[in-house]
Amino acid sequence: MDILEILTDDRPMAENALHEQRLTEHGLSIYFEKDGFRWLMDTGLTGNFAKNAASSGIDISQVDHLVLSHNHNDHTGGMETFLQNNSKALIHLSEWIRNSTCLSLRETIKTDIGLDRKLIQQYASRFVWHPSANIQLTDHVWLLADIPDTYPLPRANANLLWKYNGEEAPDPFKHEMALLINEGAANTVISSCTHRGILNTLEAANSVSKKPVSAFLGGTHLRDGFETEEEILNITSRIIEKHPQMHLYTGHCSGEQTLMVLKRFLPGHVTLFHSGFRTSI
Repeated sequence: MDILEILTDDRPMAENALHEQRLTEHGLSIYFEKDGFRWLMDTGLTGNFAKNAASSGIDISQVDHLVLSHNHNDHTGGMETFLQNNSKALIHLSEWIRNSTCLSLRETIKTDIGLDRKLIQQYASRFVWHPSANIQLTDHVWLLADIPDTYPLPRANANLLWKYNGEEAPDPFKHEMALLINEGAANTVISSCTHRGILNTLEAANSVSKKPVSAFLGGTHLRDGFETEEEILNITSRIIEKHPQMHLYTGHCSGEQTLMVLKRFLPGHVTLFHSGFRTSI
């Protein structure tokens, strides 16, 4: 079995695991190995992902593929650290990012939260720009860049804008991408923040694999105070209907009250991850 580790997340390890403590931050970075390659999805908010990787014996310089899930700095903020320590990885990102940036709106104040454009200019040859299409990257790893909007997007997107070709608008998150690891009976989706919604992301996986998803790993963007309990119940009902054996591994951008509801509706099928969490895929 191949390994997967959460390099950095909002949540720390349990207090009794002092010998394995990892740095935490509001951000997410996920490392895994598949098809003989080393993969990284996102770099968190800072370079902490690299320090945590070193604590786990993971050599960032040997990563072959870095996938940027979307254009928010809590997922791309460690890019400079990555590029300083890795000279070979292909960096996959959405074509929609080329002419856009992202903004956060808080009490009428707009803040640019997009990735550092200077890095794109400085390391231009490292970036692979993907259109809105689902493509196979290796034998068992698919890039999901065509995520539909069949179901409503998370309400917590309300304070997030983008500026595309100079025009500001609510962010449709066309720039968000996920990964599907499709191997035998196992069918794992990795989706860092899931601004397009977990049901829509699962639909994208189904369009490729034509079989139920067995594991979903990432944030759900179901933050506290947005979706009602009834709406979360509707989401879980759809998951149970279409993916009855799916296990949800989540943390970053999933609210505490939301997690309680998910655990109640999906008993035994929800695991909370943290910085340093490791599983097999």
